[in-house]
Amino acid sequence: MKRICITLSLILFTATIFGQAKNLTREQMIQDIDTLFSNIEKVHVDMYEAYPKQRIEKDIETLKEKLKPTGNTLYFYKQVTPLVVNLEDGHTNVAFPFDALENIPNLTLFPFYIKVTSPDKSIFVAENSVQPQNIIPVGAKITSINNRKARVYVEKMMKYVSAEKDFYKTELLEYFFTPLLYTLYQDSVFDIKYIYNGKKQAIRVKGISFKEKYEKLFQQSNSEADVPYTFTILENANIGIIDFKSFVDVDKFKLFLDSTFQVLQKENIGNLIIDIRENSGGNSALGDELLQYISPVPFAQFGKTIVKTSDIQKQFFKSRYNKDISKPNGIEVFDENTELTELRDNNFRYKGNVYLLISHKTFSAAASFAWAFKYFKIGSVIGEETGGLAVCFSNNVSQKLPNSGLYFNTSCGKYYLYGATENNKHGTLPDYNVKREKALDFTIELINGRNK
Repeated sequence: MKRICITLSLILFTATIFGQAKNLTREQMIQDIDTLFSNIEKVHVDMYEAYPKQRIEKDIETLKEKLKPTGNTLYFYKQVTPLVVNLEDGHTNVAFPFDALENIPNLTLFPFYIKVTSPDKSIFVAENSVQPQNIIPVGAKITSINNRKARVYVEKMMKYVSAEKDFYKTELLEYFFTPLLYTLYQDSVFDIKYIYNGKKQAIRVKGISFKEKYEKLFQQSNSEADVPYTFTILENANIGIIDFKSFVDVDKFKLFLDSTFQVLQKENIGNLIIDIRENSGGNSALGDELLQYISPVPFAQFGKTIVKTSDIQKQFFKSRYNKDISKPNGIEVFDENTELTELRDNNFRYKGNVYLLISHKTFSAAASFAWAFKYFKIGSVIGEETGGLAVCFSNNVSQKLPNSGLYFNTSCGKYYLYGATENNKHGTLPDYNVKREKALDFTIELINGRNK
């Protein structure tokens, strides 16, 4: 049976609408806690795999006892999210309520974008710092903020990021560091110690408004939404590059592939680089379409699959995808002896050398594509282990809590990528282990060396 995994890519700014941050009573928060974990249990295919039922029930009761008489949306998010993170499922998570943050009067936020490295948990000022005068130089290593060591921030924030691997959690802090910093500490002025060119320095900076912090990123996100995949040819290099950022819009992708591979054939391009380093997933059907153009053999992305059907799942798939699920509720196991997808007749199937770039940010449908690419020996894989694992939960069902308005996602399926077993507690491993930011240059040099 052919199976397609449809997952929700990482949404940096959720579509929740709060208006002003809500003030919740203790009773309302308890009601939302009960709804959250009851609905996760109804939908999730194996909720207690990493977080035993007895332990989670004890932790839920402890949480309820410690709740304040009242708290706003951010307070409730801060209390409940670590318990969901303990499920160790990157597709089961509580979405950060950015709108609640935005509507806080006189809010000021940390004025820099950062990058967190793994496994050392170091914080660096990233290239997209919002400070045009570069008060702290790009590339500087931040050692402390307000007398708290950088590593302490990272370790605490990781408790609010749902993922299977710590290195994927640190990747996600690129997006969530600033909102979590405010949620956890409410600082508005920042005494920062940092190291640049081997010299220790210190500076005090004021926070900036939500608009100043995120306006450019909103604009960038909106402009990039229309170009999830692009194709370029490097002049005088015999190299084509597909920059594949998101697995969305299968019909549009089919047109993109047809035109791209016609050009590759017409121009007689001998080397193709597929870059999914920044790809957090989407609809795995796009991976099947791309494999039809590059795989020399029949293929499959998934092996054994376990899917849980519930009333909540049926309602969600009907409203989100206009998809009716008629099967009865319960758990269904699809045998691992999956039939391979046969190659279609394709006049533009690529015959050259193919290179796949991956990173710790490669997740979900992008990770399953990477696994199939390597398993069926389509080409060379360069970069870092993918954030998405060979055996993982997926297929999100999104819901909204009645009082806080928080959105949360729940996995209704467990997927074993083709040929994977329970022992494969890792992502796709590269043939050439190279830091993400250096992977493209490394690959071009590798191609040039092979062409000499």
